[in-house]
Amino acid sequence: MSMFKLATKEVINSDKMASYMESSIHRGSESFFDFSCFTCQENDRNTEADFYCEECSKFYCSKCVEHHNYLYKKHAILDKKNISQWPETDESGQEICQEHKKEKLTGFCEDHSQLICHACHVHNHQLCSHVVLIADKMKDLNQKRDFEQLSATLDTQHQQLIKKKHDFEENLKSLEKSYKKILEEINALRKTINDALDQLEKNTKKALDTLLVNVKTSIRNDIENCSKSIKNISCLQENLLTSKDKKEALSFIKYRKCLNQSLKVEASLQDMTANNERTITFYPDRTIQQTLSALSGLGQILSTVKQSQPTKRTTQNTYTRQNTPKACSQSDPGNQTASRLKVNTSIPESSSSRHYSPGNQNSHLPKSGLVSDPVSSSSHQLVQGHQPGAVSKPDQIIKVKSSKRYSVQIERDQSNCYINGICETASGELLLTDLFNCNVKLLDQTYKVVAHYDLPGTWSMCSIDSSVVAVTMKNNQVHFVRVTNGQLIKDRILKLQHDCWGIAHQHGNLYITDGGALYHYTLDGRLVMEMHKDESVTSCAVSPDGDRIYVTNNNSNQLVTLSRDGTVISTLTVSDLSSPLGLPGLHVTDSGQVLVCGYSTDRVVQVDRDGRQILAEVVTKNNGVSLPASVYYSKHTRSIIVGMWNNNDIIVFKEQ
Repeated sequence: MSMFKLATKEVINSDKMASYMESSIHRGSESFFDFSCFTCQENDRNTEADFYCEECSKFYCSKCVEHHNYLYKKHAILDKKNISQWPETDESGQEICQEHKKEKLTGFCEDHSQLICHACHVHNHQLCSHVVLIADKMKDLNQKRDFEQLSATLDTQHQQLIKKKHDFEENLKSLEKSYKKILEEINALRKTINDALDQLEKNTKKALDTLLVNVKTSIRNDIENCSKSIKNISCLQENLLTSKDKKEALSFIKYRKCLNQSLKVEASLQDMTANNERTITFYPDRTIQQTLSALSGLGQILSTVKQSQPTKRTTQNTYTRQNTPKACSQSDPGNQTASRLKVNTSIPESSSSRHYSPGNQNSHLPKSGLVSDPVSSSSHQLVQGHQPGAVSKPDQIIKVKSSKRYSVQIERDQSNCYINGICETASGELLLTDLFNCNVKLLDQTYKVVAHYDLPGTWSMCSIDSSVVAVTMKNNQVHFVRVTNGQLIKDRILKLQHDCWGIAHQHGNLYITDGGALYHYTLDGRLVMEMHKDESVTSCAVSPDGDRIYVTNNNSNQLVTLSRDGTVISTLTVSDLSSPLGLPGLHVTDSGQVLVCGYSTDRVVQVDRDGRQILAEVVTKNNGVSLPASVYYSKHTRSIIVGMWNNNDIIVFKEQ
């Protein structure tokens, strides 16, 4: 039985034990220092250290440090003024109990997994049943070869850390190269844009020069004609006056010539009066300025991080007993030291943090505008131009005070309207999709249809930038339509590998449903991920900050709210949500309010931001709503616009 081991509840004479421990302590601690000189120890001398070298990780006295400084002039030396930056203790200092200063740690309490000195044992661990001398514990460790195993483990971890450090350093170099390359690409893109603008300017000036030449030529021709006519009239007039005394036949002939010439001059004068003044006017293409003003960058910056499984645990506990500790008279201050001996760690290969760069992305994104980190492509996330606080009052209830109906049917429509999509340009022009008549309609600020654009079909619509909207077709296509000078023109067509039903856009992220799933795309049609799958996923919408994506399920009459990564946050049943032909109306305002159309209940309801409850019925059948198919909140007019099934009118509700 060892000196510290207690048999059952028998108590050994404390004075006798104290005498033994004190003698063992005093034998080896006649001159003990918290930090001892490494060089002196190598020469069997015990000298207090005054300096610490971070490069060598060794302590030196004032004499030995002179030799060190002569050999290693560039090493960083810390004196005792900077002792806070020294390691916690050297090997000798580790033997001292932190609570009972100058007392050596000579025992180990297995009940508490703590190193203890004689005083710790007497005051705190008298009732512990498994207290052994460190010497006995060392014999046990040596027999089990635990030291060798721990040494091998530390060596492995050391090599792993060196490798990871090298990998991180290489990663930094790679990032610097990527940064320089991206700068070159940005500069090249800027030059391309500048060249394109220069060419546009050149073309416009050339057209201006050509027009000016043509107008000047036309005016000069008129001046020349006037001069010839003046000369002819003067001659004829003189001949006419002199013909009165001539023969009648000759006088009549001169009269007829003068009359014919006078009629020609009269006709020319009328033409000249009609075209009395020619002007040149320049109408700038506002879409260029509007597009640039809506942007905050030349493209998106994307960072990707390789997701790796952590390495297997490389160490095991150096002790096996983990009994429930008994109550002690006071907390053991040696616990911190003991916890350092309790090795049970693992080193992961890499972190899984994501990095985003702010920036816009309200524009059409060309392939060259999406920048990818070359480290890995195992997982990536588009830049979300998230601005904290962008949704100021997402749960503020919308209340309306008045309404007015406007007809949106045009002469060429073949049937009653089915307004299943509503959007707005940056200048406040309204766009509608008409499912029954297969077209997009442009309304001015008086809600009069001023232009239309025919399409194979129109299932859903969302705004892309200040003047471009995207319209889905069920035939695997998304058509982009641009508003230019009061006209609707084709921008481009995006072809996908599945049906296209609902669509939503936020800062370069495109969300599209196909009737059974929700997909996340980039603006140039690259699939990022399948976010959500269900039996009947139809309409979709996204919050202004991109943190919430909303989809409707026609079969279950549910509104499903998803997080940015596709995790389901909530599901909410909205009665009679489904539509027999088109998609349910779903819209998120610029302030984050969620509006949903209840088709058969003839109402538009507002849902809280997390999609957990219906906050209010915004408009109902009592307000004139019948079979609502689409809803939109206009920030320009502060009004709610409702489109309906088989109805040629839209209803505009003014907000209180």
